[in-house]
Amino acid sequence: MGTPAYAYTHSFSRTHSIVFLSDNLRNTLREVVRENGLDPNKLMQDWETIERGIRVWLEDGHLNNIVIEFFKPGSSIAAARWEFPIGYNGSGVEDDLWLDKSYLRQLIAKSARPTTDCTYRILLCTAPEAKSVPGFVSCPFLSTGQLAARQAGTVIATGHMTAGATYWR
Repeated sequence: MGTPAYAYTHSFSRTHSIVFLSDNLRNTLREVVRENGLDPNKLMQDWETIERGIRVWLEDGHLNNIVIEFFKPGSSIAAARWEFPIGYNGSGVEDDLWLDKSYLRQLIAKSARPTTDCTYRILLCTAPEAKSVPGFVSCPFLSTGQLAARQAGTVIATGHMTAGATYWR
């Protein structure tokens, strides 16, 4: 009798973690775009598709990283880049749910700033065995040129999974 209740609780908690992480990834991406002086409308218009990919691949455990690249249209070199690697070990606290907005803003202040003539794109990086999700195709990263990665630790956490941050400058 205890096993079905535990299975339900675990399933509910994991689903809640996926929704929390997905929603806060949207908020984080929007904050990075807006704080860099660009319009987040493109992100919000594409969010239904992006969210579908995030949720499917989080549920399967195949989403490894979310990347936002800022670039001038037609360029093959990123003017700025952020990565949000996904961890599936969680924070270790069952009911832990947090997003550190003040830390994120500190990181944004340290990162490379794209110029206002840049645009951006969101890439979802998956494990090779990830199933296909409508709306997504394989594509290469832009060159990072002279930018260097700075790993910054966790910005979003749940009891089941986390999202770290790496900014390029």
